[in-house]
Formats: sequence, structure tokens, C-alpha cells
Amino acid sequence: MLGDCRDMEPRLRSLGRLCTPWHFESNTVYDRDGELAASGRLLRLRCAHAATQTSTLTFKEPAPDHENKGIKSRIEREIIVQDPNAMDAILRGLGYAPRLRYEKFRAVWELPQGLVFLDILPFGHFLEIEAEPQSITDIAQAIGLEPGSAMDKSYHSLHRSWRRRQGLAPLDDFVFDEAERHLLTIRLGVLPRPQGEIHAD
Repeated sequence: MLGDCRDMEPRLRSLGRLCTPWHFESNTVYDRDGELAASGRLLRLRCAHAATQTSTLTFKEPAPDHENKGIKSRIEREIIVQDPNAMDAILRGLGYAPRLRYEKFRAVWELPQGLVFLDILPFGHFLEIEAEPQSITDIAQAIGLEPGSAMDKSYHSLHRSWRRRQGLAPLDDFVFDEAERHLLTIRLGVLPRPQGEIHAD
């Protein structure tokens, strides 16, 4: 967790290039009576409100024989979805139902060794590194982070812990209120949502 992930941008600029500018993402996680969550799997429909509207369906599952502390290793399969409303109907027809919703603002940086994701969520600022295990350590050190302080928890788990520390009742969803989302949209220079945009939820 970072104080302000935008403070990392000058360092990233000196090491790589901006791959995807700041944009807003809305996500819906689906499950069927908790069977996916119980086995560490995740099924997610994401709408990214960037310069070009993009929706993706992602399935994640734990990678076998992974023991690197502080590094989360998962097998991920993803496809582009042309009609998120139709995909929502398909998933519901197969017995999956929305389990939780979450939102974030994200920027993606490309470095020679991998990708760096800057994320602003309703409960904090975060940085994710996606690369081979050794490259993750190298990237973290290059941008001034201590690899030993890395967390391998999901955003959902981090959100639950944050709510406990704040003395708040448990809540699965983490979404921005309208005023906060509008303010961040302006501060980050996010393009306005296109007319007639499709929502997955």
C-alpha cells in the first residue's frame, strides 16, 4: 500500500513507458454458491472505461507449487467481451451470480522486465508488478520499493482487513461514491465516459 501511487510516476518514466493512461474500471466477480472462492479461483467481468471501451472476462486459479513469499502466482485466462450485458446473462444462465463489485482507477507502465500497475481504490493506493519472480524483485528495487514488504493478498482480502482496522462492518463491495469518483476523474485526467456506454452491472 502506498501513500500516493502517483509519486511513482517520475521513477517509472525514467525506466519505461506509459502503456495505458489513467482510466476507470468497474468489476463484477461471479460465483456459484461460493465454490470458486472456496478453491481460490476467481471469475470476473471487467469494464474498462478508457479511450476505447474494453470489456474482459477473466478466470484465475492458483498456480501449482508456488512458494515465493510476498509474490502471488496465479494462472490467468482472459478473453475480450464484445457485449458485457450478454455475458452477464450467460453467466447467470449457467448458475453464476454476482458476488461482489469493486472499482478502481488504473494506469499501466511497461518496463523491459514486466508491467507495473498503479491502482487507486476506494480504500487506498497500491502498486502491482507483473513479471517473472526474479524480475519482480529487480523492478521493485529499481523503483525504490523494498521487496520484503510486498503483500500477496488480494484486494478483496486487503479491503476486509482495512474495514476491520477502521472499525467498520464487513462489506464485500468497494466502490467510489459519485463525488470521489468525479474528483479523481478530474485529477487524473481520465477521459469522460462515452455516450451510450454499456455497464456489466
